[in-house]
Amino acid sequence: RDIRSLVTDISYLDPQEGIRFRGKTIPETFEALPKASGSDYPTVESFWYFLLTGEVPTQAQVDEVVAEWKTRQVVPQYVFDAISALPKESHPMVMLSVGILALQKDSKFAGFYNSGKFNKMTAWEYVYEDASDLVARIPIIAAFIYNLKYRGGKQSAIDPTADCGANFARMIGQCKEYEDVARMYFILHSDHESGNVSAHTTHLVHSALSDPYYAYSAGLNGLAGPLHGLANQEVLDWTIKFQQKYCKDVEPTKELVTKALWDTLNAGQVVPGYGHAVLRKTDPRYMSQREFCHNTP
Repeated sequence: RDIRSLVTDISYLDPQEGIRFRGKTIPETFEALPKASGSDYPTVESFWYFLLTGEVPTQAQVDEVVAEWKTRQVVPQYVFDAISALPKESHPMVMLSVGILALQKDSKFAGFYNSGKFNKMTAWEYVYEDASDLVARIPIIAAFIYNLKYRGGKQSAIDPTADCGANFARMIGQCKEYEDVARMYFILHSDHESGNVSAHTTHLVHSALSDPYYAYSAGLNGLAGPLHGLANQEVLDWTIKFQQKYCKDVEPTKELVTKALWDTLNAGQVVPGYGHAVLRKTDPRYMSQREFCHNTP
C-alpha cells in the first residue's frame, strides 16, 4: 500500500477516490464516451479506444473499432473442443485460461519472433495485434463457458450487428437490460492500474517475451485467487453461509454481523471483500453498479 511498484498512464487507483481511467473518474468516463445506440452507457469498444489513446473517440471512430472486432472475434472450433473436454465441474476460470492458451497457436507476436525477422523496435505492433484479437474473442469464449456450465450447453450464435456488451448479453440468453450491465461491468473491470496480482503477472510473464496469450492466461490464473478476483465469489459465499448459520429465522442485526465477522477472523480466515485493499472509501465501481440497480425498473 502507498508504494508504487509499476507506473502506467492508462489508469491509477487513488486511495481516496478510487480508479481513474486516463485521468477521469468512473462517472466522468461514462459521461464523456459516446453511448451505445438506445443506451445511457458507452460501448466497450469506445472505452478500448479511450484507454489506448487517451482521447475520447468520435462515433465514427467507435464504429471502426466495432467493425474491426467483428473480424477478430471468430474463435476456432478446437478451442471450444478443448474447453468441452474438461471435467464439467471445472471452475469457469480454469476453462477460460485453457481457452486462451488454446488460442496461442494464432499468436502473431510468436509468429513474428519465430520468423527470424524479430525487431524489438516494432515488436509492439504484434503485441497490439494479439491483444486486439484477445479482447475481441474473450466474450465469445466466456459466453460459451457460461452456457456450457449454466444453460445445459445451449449455445447462442454471435449477433453480427451488436456491440461487444450487447452481443455477450444475447449470447448468454439475457434480457435487454442486461446489455447495459455487460457494458458497464466490462468497462469497470477492464483496467486496474499496474500493481495488482493479475496486471503485475501479465507484465512479468511477457517480460520474458512470452506472447500475450501466455501472459494473459497467467494473469487469469492470478485473478482466480481468493484474495483477488475470486473475492467476488467469496463475498457471495460468505453472505450465504452467514444467512444459513446466523439468520435462518431472524433478521440480521449489527450484533449478528459483528459476531460473524469476529468468528471468521478468529478462525484464522479472511473476510472477503469486493472492493480494494488500497481504498479508504467505498469502491466507486460498486457505487456504479448500485446506481444502475436503483435506476433500472
